[in-house]
Amino acid sequence: MISIIDNNTTKLLSLALDASTLRHQAIAQNIANVNTPGYQAMGVSFESRLSEARRDLEQGQSVSLDDLTTYRPTLEPAEENFSTGGAVTLEMELAKLSENTLHHQAVLKALTRHFSIINSAINEGKS
Repeated sequence: MISIIDNNTTKLLSLALDASTLRHQAIAQNIANVNTPGYQAMGVSFESRLSEARRDLEQGQSVSLDDLTTYRPTLEPAEENFSTGGAVTLEMELAKLSENTLHHQAVLKALTRHFSIINSAINEGKS
């Protein structure tokens, strides 16, 4: 049986939600270690992975639903912040947390809207 829920939009929104959740975990880890000498801040690689998929599409290659799992967000050392000498600052992490919270809410809203459209289609427009 083919599921109408199993499509590119759902997969991409799911990956974006995974990325924002993982980013929250990385930020929490960074905040917990803000005073740890030599601590290397952690970040999430997701947008760069999506850029790879976009590049593949622009080059005429196909990106199937199964291929999307290879673009899964990953936790990795963050790029060094030269303005702080590479140190983790509480203010910067709190700003990242606020930004990621807004992003997380936007993805949830998009996913809710997407499922609402599917629900409407299943119920033939009836509430």
